Amino acid sequence: MKLPISAQQFLAEYWQQKPLYLPQAIPDFQSPITPDELAGFALDANIESRLIWQDKEVWAQADGPFTAASFQRQDRWTLLVQQMDRWHPSIHQLRLSLSFLPNWRIDDVMVSYAVDGAGVGPHFDRYDVFLLQGLGQREWRLGPTCDDSTPQLGGGGLNLIPEFEPEATFLLNPGDVLYVPPGIAHWGIAHGASMTFSIGLRAPPIAALLARRTDAVLEHLSSTILLEDGATATLESRPGEITASHLSNARDAVTNALDALDDGRWLGEILTEQGDLATDDTAYFSAPSYTGSVRLSAEARIAWQECDTDLNAFINGECITVSANALPYLMALCSGDAVVHHALNDACPTLSNALSECQALVDDHSE
Repeated sequence: MKLPISAQQFLAEYWQQKPLYLPQAIPDFQSPITPDELAGFALDANIESRLIWQDKEVWAQADGPFTAASFQRQDRWTLLVQQMDRWHPSIHQLRLSLSFLPNWRIDDVMVSYAVDGAGVGPHFDRYDVFLLQGLGQREWRLGPTCDDSTPQLGGGGLNLIPEFEPEATFLLNPGDVLYVPPGIAHWGIAHGASMTFSIGLRAPPIAALLARRTDAVLEHLSSTILLEDGATATLESRPGEITASHLSNARDAVTNALDALDDGRWLGEILTEQGDLATDDTAYFSAPSYTGSVRLSAEARIAWQECDTDLNAFINGECITVSANALPYLMALCSGDAVVHHALNDACPTLSNALSECQALVDDHSE
């Protein structure tokens, strides 16, 4: 993806702060899928899809799977199909266009088709999204920053807002991209038949991070270790009072326990956890032959971190310790590149076996 500014400037001035219009971020882009092909995916019960339309000023939606008759409509409707990067190899390649961001931040690529004048209404998302125009034109109207206190229309999980005053407008053509940070109200309206590829970024809730870190520490914390308050003990002048010193001492004890027993694995495990996965008989990839080069499968999530002289490798929510010899292979796979399987197996059989057991590799057909 071609940025009009440096990646460093984007991260410093725009990332999770304000929108950015990227004209011809992917020059000469042509949609890898047709509207009819997208509708075909929406007929599959294993693939999450939705229809959204407006009926007499009221927004409505229906969940898939659909039938061919579902699209024979006269109103203004939009079809949304989630996780198309798991089902279509060329759409999966769009994930690699965000090479300036950690690969584990990318969630999925949703593809939407809208008839002339249609959209999903003014709404906001709680995640970052890059909106790539794939077919036709779509006008994007951007509004103010919203949060949980912003009034919303009830039902459907669309985060629709009843009052919307656009502060900026952009008309996207194929290859144009609009970056929208979390919380920014936006409304896309199709100009003629339109397809948009929404590359969504993931971020775990703080509550989930706290729970995971606490659980990881509790696995190693002995129940015989008690709170000590000798350093903060004072003569009690008001019976029954819990003083600020008592509270501070307890907080310090908890923080010290977390820091002392934290092995750092919990973050990598939660960042690489997989969501609802496709069944083996419907996923587009097949088991690799291991006779040549391999790359990550569409559903695999991996990351790594340094750990003394070794590495922690995270594969689909699980952590294994591997030698430093695995580093170039981990970096290549995380970048979307292919690696020679026998070279990977020779350099680090532990990583090679783990990737194979998790069905995280597929044959590379780019040659």
